[in-house]
Amino acid sequence: MAHRLPLSALALALTATAVLAGAPDHAARTQAAASHVMAQRQSLGLNGLHDFRILNAATDELGMTHARFQQTFQGVKIFGGEVITHTDREGNQRAMTLAHQPVAALNTTPGLQASEALALAHQILAPKGGYAYAPKVELVIVPETETILVRPSRRALDMDFGTQISREQVVRYTLAYHVHTELENGTEETAHTDFLLNAHTGAVIDRWSTLHTTAANGTGNSQFSGNVTLQTNSTASGYEMRDMTRGTAGNYTTNLNHATSGTGTIYTDTDNGWGDGANYVEGSSTTAANGQTAAVDAHYGLGVTWDMYKNVFGRNGIDGAGTTTYSRVHYSNSYDNAFWSDSCFCMTYGDGSSFLTLTALDVAGHEMTHGVTSRTANLTYRGESGGLNESMSDIFGTMAEFYRGSSAATIPASGGNWTIGEQLATPSFNRPLRYMYKPSLDGSSKDAWSTSLKRLDVHYSSGPMNRCFYFLSQGTGTGNYASTYLPGGMTGIGNDKAARIVFKALTSYMTSSTTYAGARTACLNAATALYGSGSAEYTAVANAFKAINVN
Repeated sequence: MAHRLPLSALALALTATAVLAGAPDHAARTQAAASHVMAQRQSLGLNGLHDFRILNAATDELGMTHARFQQTFQGVKIFGGEVITHTDREGNQRAMTLAHQPVAALNTTPGLQASEALALAHQILAPKGGYAYAPKVELVIVPETETILVRPSRRALDMDFGTQISREQVVRYTLAYHVHTELENGTEETAHTDFLLNAHTGAVIDRWSTLHTTAANGTGNSQFSGNVTLQTNSTASGYEMRDMTRGTAGNYTTNLNHATSGTGTIYTDTDNGWGDGANYVEGSSTTAANGQTAAVDAHYGLGVTWDMYKNVFGRNGIDGAGTTTYSRVHYSNSYDNAFWSDSCFCMTYGDGSSFLTLTALDVAGHEMTHGVTSRTANLTYRGESGGLNESMSDIFGTMAEFYRGSSAATIPASGGNWTIGEQLATPSFNRPLRYMYKPSLDGSSKDAWSTSLKRLDVHYSSGPMNRCFYFLSQGTGTGNYASTYLPGGMTGIGNDKAARIVFKALTSYMTSSTTYAGARTACLNAATALYGSGSAEYTAVANAFKAINVN
Protein backbone atom coordinates (compact mmCIF):
# COMPACT_ATOMS: atom_id res chain seq x y z
CA MET A 1 0.00 0.00 0.00
CA ALA A 2 3.02 2.28 -0.35
CA HIS A 3 2.65 5.59 -2.18
CA ARG A 4 3.41 5.22 -5.89
CA LEU A 5 4.90 7.92 -8.09
CA PRO A 6 3.16 8.77 -11.39
CA LEU A 7 5.23 8.90 -14.54
CA SER A 8 4.99 12.68 -14.51
CA ALA A 9 7.05 12.59 -11.29
CA LEU A 10 9.65 10.33 -12.88
CA ALA A 11 12.50 12.84 -12.66
CA LEU A 12 12.11 13.07 -8.89
CA ALA A 13 12.07 9.29 -8.57
CA LEU A 14 15.11 8.90 -10.78
CA THR A 15 17.16 11.17 -8.55
CA ALA A 16 16.46 8.94 -5.56
CA THR A 17 17.06 5.68 -7.37
CA ALA A 18 20.29 6.95 -8.88
CA VAL A 19 21.61 7.61 -5.39
CA LEU A 20 20.62 4.11 -4.33
CA ALA A 21 22.27 2.44 -7.27
CA GLY A 22 25.42 4.52 -7.30
CA ALA A 23 25.66 4.24 -11.08
CA PRO A 24 26.34 7.46 -13.06
CA ASP A 25 24.07 6.49 -15.96
CA HIS A 26 21.40 4.86 -13.81
CA ALA A 27 18.95 7.76 -14.16
CA ALA A 28 19.38 7.92 -17.93
CA ARG A 29 18.79 4.19 -18.29
CA THR A 30 15.70 4.31 -16.09
CA GLN A 31 14.33 7.21 -18.13
CA ALA A 32 14.98 5.21 -21.30
CA ALA A 33 13.21 2.21 -19.72
CA ALA A 34 10.15 4.36 -18.98
CA SER A 35 10.07 5.54 -22.59
CA HIS A 36 10.51 1.94 -23.77
CA VAL A 37 7.53 0.74 -21.74
CA MET A 38 5.30 3.48 -23.11
CA ALA A 39 6.45 2.73 -26.66
CA GLN A 40 5.49 -0.93 -26.20
CA ARG A 41 1.88 -0.30 -25.18
CA GLN A 42 0.42 -1.29 -28.54
CA SER A 43 2.51 -4.47 -28.83
CA LEU A 44 1.33 -5.40 -25.33
CA GLY A 45 -2.29 -5.05 -26.43
CA LEU A 46 -2.86 -1.86 -24.42
CA ASN A 47 -4.70 1.22 -25.61
CA GLY A 48 -3.88 4.85 -24.91
CA LEU A 49 -5.79 4.83 -21.60
CA HIS A 50 -3.04 2.72 -20.05
CA ASP A 51 -0.08 4.27 -18.29
CA PHE A 52 2.80 3.13 -16.08
CA ARG A 53 4.08 4.51 -12.78
CA ILE A 54 7.60 3.77 -11.62
CA LEU A 55 7.75 1.73 -8.43
CA ASN A 56 11.51 1.38 -8.03
CA ALA A 57 14.71 0.86 -9.98
CA ALA A 58 18.13 -0.50 -9.11
CA THR A 59 21.36 -1.27 -10.93
CA ASP A 60 22.81 -4.63 -9.93
CA GLU A 61 26.35 -5.95 -9.66
CA LEU A 62 26.26 -6.98 -13.33
CA GLY A 63 25.58 -3.39 -14.42
CA MET A 64 21.99 -4.21 -15.41
CA THR A 65 19.24 -1.78 -14.42
CA HIS A 66 15.91 -3.32 -13.42
CA ALA A 67 13.00 -0.87 -13.32
CA ARG A 68 9.55 -1.86 -11.99
CA PHE A 69 6.43 -0.14 -13.30
CA GLN A 70 2.88 -0.27 -11.98
CA GLN A 71 0.25 -0.46 -14.72
CA THR A 72 -2.72 1.91 -14.52
CA PHE A 73 -5.90 2.40 -16.54
CA GLN A 74 -7.31 5.94 -16.64
CA GLY A 75 -5.04 6.66 -13.68
CA VAL A 76 -6.34 3.78 -11.54
CA LYS A 77 -3.92 1.06 -10.40
CA ILE A 78 -4.49 -2.38 -11.88
CA PHE A 79 -4.09 -4.85 -9.01
CA GLY A 80 -1.16 -7.14 -9.88
CA GLY A 81 -0.51 -5.36 -13.19
CA GLU A 82 3.24 -4.77 -13.48
CA VAL A 83 6.10 -4.68 -15.96
CA ILE A 84 9.82 -4.94 -15.22
CA THR A 85 12.35 -3.65 -17.75
CA HIS A 86 15.92 -4.93 -17.86
CA THR A 87 18.56 -2.62 -19.37
CA ASP A 88 22.12 -3.91 -19.77
CA ARG A 89 25.26 -1.86 -19.09
CA GLU A 90 25.46 -0.84 -22.77
CA GLY A 91 21.94 0.61 -22.59
CA ASN A 92 20.26 -2.19 -24.56
CA GLN A 93 16.71 -3.16 -23.56
CA ARG A 94 16.43 -6.88 -22.80
CA ALA A 95 13.15 -8.83 -22.81
CA MET A 96 10.72 -7.40 -20.28
CA THR A 97 9.14 -9.33 -17.40
CA LEU A 98 5.41 -8.99 -18.07
CA ALA A 99 2.47 -9.23 -15.67
CA HIS A 100 0.23 -6.69 -17.41
CA GLN A 101 -3.54 -6.77 -17.93
CA PRO A 102 -5.17 -5.67 -21.23
CA VAL A 103 -8.16 -3.73 -19.89
CA ALA A 104 -10.09 -2.47 -22.90
CA ALA A 105 -12.80 -0.35 -21.29
CA LEU A 106 -14.06 0.21 -17.75
CA ASN A 107 -15.95 2.88 -15.86
CA THR A 108 -13.47 4.08 -13.24
CA THR A 109 -15.93 6.25 -11.31
CA PRO A 110 -16.81 4.42 -8.07
CA GLY A 111 -20.35 4.19 -6.74
CA LEU A 112 -19.10 4.20 -3.15
CA GLN A 113 -16.81 6.67 -1.42
CA ALA A 114 -13.55 5.50 0.13
CA SER A 115 -14.98 6.27 3.58
CA GLU A 116 -17.90 3.93 2.88
CA ALA A 117 -15.51 1.14 1.90
CA LEU A 118 -13.60 1.65 5.14
CA ALA A 119 -16.84 1.52 7.11
CA LEU A 120 -17.79 -1.77 5.43
CA ALA A 121 -14.40 -3.30 6.27
CA HIS A 122 -14.74 -2.09 9.86
CA GLN A 123 -18.19 -3.65 10.11
CA ILE A 124 -16.86 -6.99 8.84
CA LEU A 125 -13.90 -6.97 11.23
CA ALA A 126 -15.92 -5.83 14.28
CA PRO A 127 -12.63 -5.10 16.10
CA LYS A 128 -12.32 -5.51 19.86
CA GLY A 129 -9.99 -2.52 20.09
CA GLY A 130 -8.56 0.32 18.05
CA TYR A 131 -6.38 0.12 14.97
CA ALA A 132 -2.60 0.18 15.41
CA TYR A 133 -2.35 2.49 12.39
CA ALA A 134 -4.98 4.29 10.37
CA PRO A 135 -6.50 1.89 7.80
CA LYS A 136 -5.53 2.57 4.20
CA VAL A 137 -7.82 2.50 1.18
CA GLU A 138 -6.97 2.68 -2.52
CA LEU A 139 -9.13 2.51 -5.64
CA VAL A 140 -7.93 -0.33 -7.89
CA ILE A 141 -8.97 -2.44 -10.85
CA VAL A 142 -9.14 -6.15 -10.01
CA PRO A 143 -8.78 -8.91 -12.64
CA GLU A 144 -11.37 -11.52 -11.60
CA THR A 145 -10.74 -15.06 -12.80
CA GLU A 146 -12.65 -18.28 -13.33
CA THR A 147 -11.49 -21.81 -13.98
CA ILE A 148 -11.70 -22.64 -17.69
CA LEU A 149 -11.34 -26.23 -18.99
CA VAL A 150 -8.68 -26.45 -21.67
CA ARG A 151 -6.76 -29.63 -22.53
CA PRO A 152 -5.00 -32.65 -20.96
CA SER A 153 -1.73 -31.63 -19.36
CA ARG A 154 0.06 -31.78 -16.01
CA ARG A 155 2.05 -28.57 -15.88
CA ALA A 156 2.26 -25.95 -13.16
CA LEU A 157 0.84 -23.49 -15.69
CA ASP A 158 -2.40 -25.48 -15.72
CA MET A 159 -4.80 -26.98 -13.21
CA ASP A 160 -5.66 -30.66 -13.18
CA PHE A 161 -9.03 -32.20 -12.35
CA GLY A 162 -8.77 -35.90 -13.18
CA THR A 163 -8.14 -36.11 -16.90
CA GLN A 164 -9.57 -32.67 -17.59
CA ILE A 165 -7.21 -29.71 -17.32
CA SER A 166 -8.22 -26.15 -16.63
CA ARG A 167 -6.59 -22.76 -16.44
CA GLU A 168 -7.29 -19.59 -14.49
CA GLN A 169 -8.57 -17.04 -17.01
CA VAL A 170 -9.54 -13.40 -16.48
CA VAL A 171 -13.27 -13.11 -17.18
CA ARG A 172 -13.90 -9.54 -16.01
CA TYR A 173 -12.25 -6.45 -14.60
CA THR A 174 -13.89 -4.94 -11.54
CA LEU A 175 -13.44 -1.54 -9.96
CA ALA A 176 -12.71 -2.13 -6.28
CA TYR A 177 -11.33 -0.65 -3.10
CA HIS A 178 -8.22 -2.27 -1.63
CA VAL A 179 -8.48 -1.78 2.14
CA HIS A 180 -5.58 -2.55 4.47
CA THR A 181 -6.07 -2.76 8.25
CA GLU A 182 -3.77 -3.52 11.18
CA LEU A 183 -5.15 -4.55 14.59
CA GLU A 184 -2.57 -5.11 17.31
CA ASN A 185 -4.56 -5.64 20.49
CA GLY A 186 -2.55 -8.44 22.02
CA THR A 187 -3.17 -12.17 22.15
CA GLU A 188 -6.92 -11.69 21.76
CA GLU A 189 -6.72 -9.70 18.53
CA THR A 190 -3.57 -9.31 16.45
CA ALA A 191 -4.54 -9.30 12.78
CA HIS A 192 -3.47 -7.49 9.62
CA THR A 193 -6.31 -7.93 7.12
CA ASP A 194 -6.74 -6.82 3.51
CA PHE A 195 -10.00 -6.58 1.59
CA LEU A 196 -10.98 -6.11 -2.03
CA LEU A 197 -14.45 -4.57 -1.99
CA ASN A 198 -16.55 -3.92 -5.09
CA ALA A 199 -16.46 -0.13 -5.52
CA HIS A 200 -20.12 -0.05 -6.62
CA THR A 201 -21.85 -2.61 -4.39
CA GLY A 202 -19.45 -3.06 -1.47
CA ALA A 203 -19.46 -6.84 -1.97
CA VAL A 204 -16.35 -8.64 -0.73
CA ILE A 205 -14.34 -9.84 -3.72
CA ASP A 206 -11.57 -11.22 -1.55
CA ARG A 207 -10.20 -11.05 1.98
CA TRP A 208 -6.86 -12.30 3.28
CA SER A 209 -4.43 -12.00 6.17
CA THR A 210 -1.30 -9.90 5.66
CA LEU A 211 0.21 -10.58 9.09
CA HIS A 212 3.78 -11.49 8.08
CA THR A 213 4.57 -13.93 10.87
CA THR A 214 7.18 -15.63 11.73
CA ALA A 215 29.21 2.23 18.16
CA ALA A 216 30.08 0.55 21.34
CA ASN A 217 30.55 -3.20 21.61
CA GLY A 218 28.38 -4.77 24.28
CA THR A 219 28.24 -8.37 25.40
CA GLY A 220 24.97 -10.21 25.10
CA ASN A 221 24.09 -13.47 26.81
CA SER A 222 21.54 -14.65 24.25
CA GLN A 223 19.05 -17.46 24.54
CA PHE A 224 19.56 -18.93 21.07
CA SER A 225 23.07 -17.94 19.91
CA GLY A 226 25.22 -18.10 23.04
CA ASN A 227 27.43 -15.20 24.06
CA VAL A 228 27.40 -12.60 21.31
CA THR A 229 28.84 -9.17 20.62
CA LEU A 230 26.23 -6.44 20.33
CA GLN A 231 26.64 -3.05 18.68
CA THR A 232 25.30 -0.51 21.19
CA ASN A 233 25.49 3.23 21.74
CA SER A 234 27.26 4.98 24.60
CA THR A 235 25.21 7.65 26.39
CA ALA A 236 25.83 9.98 29.33
CA SER A 237 24.17 7.54 31.72
CA GLY A 238 25.40 4.25 30.26
CA TYR A 239 24.45 2.42 27.08
CA GLU A 240 21.41 2.02 24.85
CA MET A 241 20.60 -0.85 22.51
CA ARG A 242 21.10 1.20 19.35
CA ASP A 243 23.45 -0.05 16.62
CA MET A 244 25.18 3.03 15.24
CA THR A 245 26.99 0.95 12.57
CA ARG A 246 23.80 -0.12 10.78
CA GLY A 247 20.88 2.00 9.60
CA THR A 248 20.86 5.71 8.82
CA ALA A 249 19.97 6.62 12.42
CA GLY A 250 21.09 3.42 14.11
CA ASN A 251 18.91 0.30 14.25
CA TYR A 252 17.54 -0.24 17.74
CA THR A 253 15.55 -2.56 20.00
CA THR A 254 12.73 -1.52 22.30
CA ASN A 255 10.69 -2.93 25.18
CA LEU A 256 6.92 -2.90 24.74
CA ASN A 257 6.58 -4.21 28.34
CA HIS A 258 3.45 -6.17 27.34
CA ALA A 259 1.83 -3.23 25.55
CA THR A 260 0.36 -3.76 22.09
CA SER A 261 0.96 -0.36 20.55
CA GLY A 262 3.57 2.35 20.30
CA THR A 263 7.28 2.22 19.62
CA GLY A 264 8.23 1.00 23.08
CA THR A 265 11.15 2.18 25.19
CA ILE A 266 14.66 1.65 23.90
CA TYR A 267 16.64 -0.74 26.10
CA THR A 268 19.34 0.80 28.30
CA ASP A 269 21.99 -0.67 30.58
CA THR A 270 24.72 0.71 32.83
CA ASP A 271 27.55 -1.79 32.15
CA ASN A 272 26.87 -2.88 28.53
CA GLY A 273 26.36 -6.47 29.59
CA TRP A 274 22.94 -7.69 28.55
CA GLY A 275 20.70 -10.67 29.31
CA ASP A 276 20.98 -13.92 31.27
CA GLY A 277 20.53 -16.41 28.42
CA ALA A 278 17.32 -17.86 29.88
CA ASN A 279 13.81 -17.93 28.46
CA TYR A 280 11.72 -15.04 29.70
CA VAL A 281 9.61 -15.84 32.77
CA GLU A 282 6.13 -14.51 32.07
CA GLY A 283 5.13 -11.85 34.56
CA SER A 284 8.66 -10.96 35.63
CA SER A 285 10.50 -7.71 34.92
CA THR A 286 11.08 -6.98 31.24
CA THR A 287 14.02 -4.69 32.03
CA ALA A 288 16.03 -6.96 34.35
CA ALA A 289 18.63 -9.35 32.91
CA ASN A 290 16.05 -12.04 32.13
CA GLY A 291 13.81 -9.52 30.35
CA GLN A 292 16.80 -8.19 28.39
CA THR A 293 17.50 -11.61 26.88
CA ALA A 294 14.70 -11.32 24.29
CA ALA A 295 16.17 -7.96 23.25
CA VAL A 296 19.65 -9.50 22.94
CA ASP A 297 18.44 -12.14 20.48
CA ALA A 298 16.30 -9.70 18.48
CA HIS A 299 19.10 -7.14 18.26
CA TYR A 300 21.67 -9.75 17.31
CA GLY A 301 19.36 -11.33 14.71
CA LEU A 302 18.72 -7.97 13.06
CA GLY A 303 22.47 -7.31 12.83
CA VAL A 304 23.29 -10.73 11.37
CA THR A 305 20.53 -10.51 8.76
CA TRP A 306 21.45 -6.91 7.88
CA ASP A 307 25.09 -7.97 7.34
CA MET A 308 24.12 -10.95 5.21
CA TYR A 309 22.08 -8.77 2.88
CA LYS A 310 24.79 -6.14 2.68
CA ASN A 311 27.94 -8.28 2.51
CA VAL A 312 26.60 -11.08 0.30
CA PHE A 313 23.97 -9.42 -1.88
CA GLY A 314 25.08 -5.78 -1.76
CA ARG A 315 21.73 -4.62 -0.36
CA ASN A 316 21.93 -1.80 2.16
CA GLY A 317 19.20 -2.72 4.61
CA ILE A 318 15.58 -3.61 4.12
CA ASP A 319 14.76 -0.94 1.56
CA GLY A 320 18.21 -0.81 -0.08
CA ALA A 321 18.74 2.74 1.20
CA GLY A 322 19.90 1.85 4.71
CA THR A 323 16.75 3.20 6.37
CA THR A 324 16.70 2.57 10.11
CA THR A 325 14.51 -0.23 11.40
CA TYR A 326 13.87 -1.56 14.87
CA SER A 327 12.66 -4.56 16.87
CA ARG A 328 9.96 -4.53 19.55
CA VAL A 329 10.05 -7.29 22.17
CA HIS A 330 7.64 -8.38 24.92
CA TYR A 331 4.55 -7.72 22.82
CA SER A 332 1.35 -8.43 24.77
CA ASN A 333 1.26 -11.43 27.14
CA SER A 334 2.25 -14.95 26.07
CA TYR A 335 1.81 -14.00 22.39
CA ASP A 336 2.78 -17.02 20.26
CA ASN A 337 4.10 -15.26 17.18
CA ALA A 338 6.36 -12.64 15.64
CA PHE A 339 5.50 -10.34 12.76
CA TRP A 340 6.75 -7.67 10.38
CA SER A 341 4.80 -4.45 9.78
CA ASP A 342 5.39 -2.07 6.89
CA SER A 343 3.55 0.64 8.80
CA CYS A 344 6.12 0.85 11.60
CA PHE A 345 8.95 -0.57 9.45
CA CYS A 346 9.72 -2.85 12.37
CA MET A 347 9.68 -6.41 13.69
CA THR A 348 7.64 -7.42 16.74
CA TYR A 349 8.15 -10.46 18.96
CA GLY A 350 5.89 -12.18 21.47
CA ASP A 351 7.10 -14.03 24.55
CA GLY A 352 5.32 -17.24 23.61
CA SER A 353 3.23 -19.77 25.47
CA SER A 354 3.33 -22.90 23.33
CA PHE A 355 6.75 -21.69 22.14
CA LEU A 356 9.79 -20.17 23.77
CA THR A 357 10.35 -16.45 23.22
CA LEU A 358 10.00 -15.91 19.46
CA THR A 359 13.41 -14.26 18.88
CA ALA A 360 15.42 -17.15 17.37
CA LEU A 361 17.79 -16.07 14.58
CA ASP A 362 15.95 -17.77 11.73
CA VAL A 363 12.72 -16.14 12.92
CA ALA A 364 14.42 -12.71 13.02
CA GLY A 365 15.80 -13.27 9.51
CA HIS A 366 12.38 -14.45 8.37
CA GLU A 367 10.60 -11.30 9.58
CA MET A 368 13.24 -8.92 8.23
CA THR A 369 12.97 -10.61 4.82
CA HIS A 370 9.25 -9.81 4.70
CA GLY A 371 10.39 -6.19 4.69
CA VAL A 372 12.84 -6.86 1.85
CA THR A 373 10.12 -8.61 -0.17
CA SER A 374 7.71 -5.71 0.39
CA ARG A 375 10.32 -3.32 -1.05
CA THR A 376 11.07 -5.47 -4.12
CA ALA A 377 8.66 -7.96 -5.74
CA ASN A 378 6.00 -7.16 -3.08
CA LEU A 379 4.49 -10.62 -3.52
CA THR A 380 0.80 -10.39 -2.66
CA TYR A 381 0.14 -12.32 0.56
CA ARG A 382 -2.50 -14.69 -0.83
CA GLY A 383 -2.61 -17.68 -3.20
CA GLU A 384 0.59 -18.92 -4.80
CA SER A 385 2.27 -15.51 -4.57
CA GLY A 386 1.61 -15.54 -0.82
CA GLY A 387 3.24 -18.96 -0.48
CA LEU A 388 6.26 -17.65 -2.37
CA ASN A 389 6.36 -14.60 -0.08
CA GLU A 390 6.52 -16.87 2.97
CA SER A 391 9.11 -19.07 1.29
CA MET A 392 11.40 -16.11 0.59
CA SER A 393 11.37 -15.41 4.34
CA ASP A 394 12.00 -19.06 5.21
CA ILE A 395 14.85 -19.25 2.71
CA PHE A 396 16.69 -16.14 3.83
CA GLY A 397 15.91 -16.74 7.49
CA THR A 398 17.66 -20.08 7.02
CA MET A 399 20.56 -18.43 5.19
CA ALA A 400 20.91 -15.92 8.06
CA GLU A 401 21.31 -18.88 10.39
CA PHE A 402 24.12 -20.25 8.19
CA TYR A 403 25.64 -16.75 8.11
CA ARG A 404 25.72 -16.40 11.91
CA GLY A 405 29.20 -15.37 13.09
CA SER A 406 30.39 -14.52 9.57
CA SER A 407 31.41 -11.27 7.94
CA ALA A 408 32.32 -12.84 4.59
CA ALA A 409 30.94 -12.00 1.15
CA THR A 410 29.60 -15.54 0.77
CA ILE A 411 27.14 -17.68 2.71
CA PRO A 412 28.91 -20.57 4.47
CA ALA A 413 28.09 -24.18 3.68
CA SER A 414 27.82 -25.09 7.37
CA GLY A 415 26.68 -23.59 10.65
CA GLY A 416 22.91 -23.72 10.09
CA ASN A 417 20.20 -26.29 9.55
CA TRP A 418 17.21 -26.90 7.31
CA THR A 419 14.34 -26.47 9.75
CA ILE A 420 12.55 -23.29 10.81
CA GLY A 421 12.01 -22.33 14.47
CA GLU A 422 13.40 -25.56 15.91
CA GLN A 423 14.88 -23.62 18.83
CA LEU A 424 11.40 -22.48 19.90
CA ALA A 425 10.22 -26.00 20.77
CA THR A 426 8.59 -26.72 24.14
CA PRO A 427 6.99 -29.88 25.58
CA SER A 428 3.63 -28.68 24.22
CA PHE A 429 5.04 -28.10 20.71
CA ASN A 430 8.07 -30.33 20.43
CA ARG A 431 9.05 -29.95 16.77
CA PRO A 432 10.20 -27.32 14.27
CA LEU A 433 7.67 -25.01 12.68
CA ARG A 434 8.70 -26.07 9.17
CA TYR A 435 11.00 -28.55 7.43
CA MET A 436 12.75 -27.27 4.30
CA TYR A 437 13.83 -30.72 3.05
CA LYS A 438 10.39 -32.35 3.39
CA PRO A 439 7.74 -29.76 4.24
CA SER A 440 4.92 -32.29 4.71
CA LEU A 441 6.56 -33.45 7.96
CA ASP A 442 4.74 -30.58 9.69
CA GLY A 443 1.43 -32.24 8.82
CA SER A 444 0.05 -29.39 6.70
CA SER A 445 2.60 -28.17 4.14
CA LYS A 446 2.93 -29.61 0.64
CA ASP A 447 6.09 -31.13 -0.83
CA ALA A 448 5.26 -30.35 -4.46
CA TRP A 449 3.20 -27.99 -6.57
CA SER A 450 -0.44 -28.85 -7.26
CA THR A 451 -3.58 -26.91 -8.04
CA SER A 452 -4.55 -26.99 -4.37
CA LEU A 453 -1.79 -24.58 -3.33
CA LYS A 454 -3.78 -21.43 -4.01
CA ARG A 455 -6.40 -22.55 -1.48
CA LEU A 456 -3.91 -23.17 1.34
CA ASP A 457 -2.69 -20.90 4.10
CA VAL A 458 0.44 -19.19 2.79
CA HIS A 459 2.55 -20.79 5.53
CA TYR A 460 1.78 -24.18 3.98
CA SER A 461 1.76 -23.28 0.28
CA SER A 462 5.34 -22.12 0.85
CA GLY A 463 6.43 -25.74 1.23
CA PRO A 464 7.25 -26.59 -2.42
CA MET A 465 9.45 -23.50 -2.88
CA ASN A 466 11.24 -24.24 0.40
CA ARG A 467 11.95 -27.75 -0.84
CA CYS A 468 12.97 -26.46 -4.26
CA PHE A 469 15.58 -24.26 -2.60
CA TYR A 470 16.83 -27.14 -0.46
CA PHE A 471 17.24 -29.28 -3.59
CA LEU A 472 18.95 -26.42 -5.43
CA SER A 473 21.47 -26.03 -2.62
CA GLN A 474 21.90 -29.55 -1.30
CA GLY A 475 20.64 -31.91 -4.02
CA THR A 476 17.59 -34.15 -3.90
CA GLY A 477 18.72 -36.47 -1.12
CA THR A 478 17.86 -40.14 -0.85
CA GLY A 479 15.12 -42.41 0.46
CA ASN A 480 12.15 -40.68 2.03
CA TYR A 481 13.56 -37.23 1.24
CA ALA A 482 14.03 -37.84 -2.51
CA SER A 483 11.64 -36.49 -5.14
CA THR A 484 9.45 -38.82 -7.18
CA TYR A 485 9.30 -36.12 -9.88
CA LEU A 486 13.06 -36.37 -10.45
CA PRO A 487 13.92 -40.08 -10.14
CA GLY A 488 17.48 -39.59 -11.35
CA GLY A 489 18.21 -37.06 -8.61
CA MET A 490 20.35 -33.94 -8.90
CA THR A 491 23.46 -32.38 -7.42
CA GLY A 492 23.08 -29.16 -5.48
CA ILE A 493 25.10 -25.99 -6.13
CA GLY A 494 25.55 -24.95 -2.47
CA ASN A 495 24.06 -22.29 -0.24
CA ASP A 496 25.83 -19.28 -1.72
CA LYS A 497 24.95 -19.80 -5.38
CA ALA A 498 21.42 -20.97 -4.60
CA ALA A 499 20.80 -17.90 -2.43
CA ARG A 500 22.21 -15.51 -5.05
CA ILE A 501 19.91 -16.94 -7.71
CA VAL A 502 16.77 -16.71 -5.57
CA PHE A 503 17.68 -13.22 -4.31
CA LYS A 504 18.14 -11.95 -7.86
CA ALA A 505 14.89 -13.64 -8.93
CA LEU A 506 13.05 -11.92 -6.07
CA THR A 507 14.54 -8.48 -6.59
CA SER A 508 14.83 -8.35 -10.39
CA TYR A 509 12.35 -10.75 -12.01
CA MET A 510 9.37 -11.46 -9.72
CA THR A 511 6.24 -9.29 -9.60
CA SER A 512 3.49 -9.03 -7.01
CA SER A 513 1.41 -11.69 -8.79
CA THR A 514 4.16 -14.24 -9.51
CA THR A 515 3.04 -17.89 -9.32
CA TYR A 516 5.17 -21.02 -8.99
CA ALA A 517 5.44 -21.23 -12.77
CA GLY A 518 6.52 -17.59 -12.79
CA ALA A 519 9.02 -18.27 -10.00
CA ARG A 520 10.65 -20.94 -12.17
CA THR A 521 10.99 -18.45 -15.02
CA ALA A 522 12.33 -15.78 -12.66
CA CYS A 523 14.94 -18.15 -11.19
CA LEU A 524 16.03 -19.32 -14.65
CA ASN A 525 16.39 -15.69 -15.72
CA ALA A 526 18.43 -15.00 -12.60
CA ALA A 527 20.66 -18.03 -13.22
CA THR A 528 21.19 -16.87 -16.80
CA ALA A 529 22.17 -13.38 -15.68
CA LEU A 530 24.56 -14.65 -13.00
CA TYR A 531 26.04 -17.79 -14.54
CA GLY A 532 24.87 -18.15 -18.15
CA SER A 533 22.05 -20.03 -19.86
CA GLY A 534 24.19 -23.11 -20.52
CA SER A 535 25.63 -23.28 -17.02
CA ALA A 536 25.41 -26.05 -14.46
CA GLU A 537 23.61 -23.56 -12.21
CA TYR A 538 20.89 -22.99 -14.84
CA THR A 539 20.40 -26.74 -15.19
CA ALA A 540 20.24 -27.13 -11.42
CA VAL A 541 17.46 -24.55 -11.22
CA ALA A 542 15.45 -26.37 -13.90
CA ASN A 543 15.94 -29.68 -12.08
CA ALA A 544 15.06 -28.26 -8.67
CA PHE A 545 11.72 -26.97 -9.99
CA LYS A 546 11.10 -30.22 -11.83
CA ALA A 547 11.62 -32.00 -8.49
CA ILE A 548 8.60 -30.10 -7.07
CA ASN A 549 6.41 -30.71 -10.14
CA VAL A 550 7.00 -27.34 -11.81
CA ASN A 551 8.41 -28.23 -15.20
